[in-house]
Amino acid sequence: MGIPYTDQFTNEEVLRSVGQSRAVVGKVISRKLKYFGLVSRHTSLEIDIMLGLVPGTRGQGGQGRQWLDDITDWTSLKLPEVVHVVEDRVRYHEFVHRVVYAPRGVQ
Repeated sequence: MGIPYTDQFTNEEVLRSVGQSRAVVGKVISRKLKYFGLVSRHTSLEIDIMLGLVPGTRGQGGQGRQWLDDITDWTSLKLPEVVHVVEDRVRYHEFVHRVVYAPRGVQ
């Protein structure tokens, strides 16, 4: 490849220059979106926890991002809109496919 170690390139730039992509990232996004769809279609404790419907307050500190932040970032929709799309299983499957295979910017 001939890239000196002193040059500063991101991994995405190097992958793009050799015509490769990160297939694992697409699989992670796909599986996480499909799991969200599965859980969202059923009334359960998991969806209450995921959507933050459990009463109480969070302690100080902790994570800066929540699990659902990835869902809203990847889909470019607000959470209620994503939950509405999930209701139709076939439409959501097509939606997940579009999200996973849409070109993403450098992260």
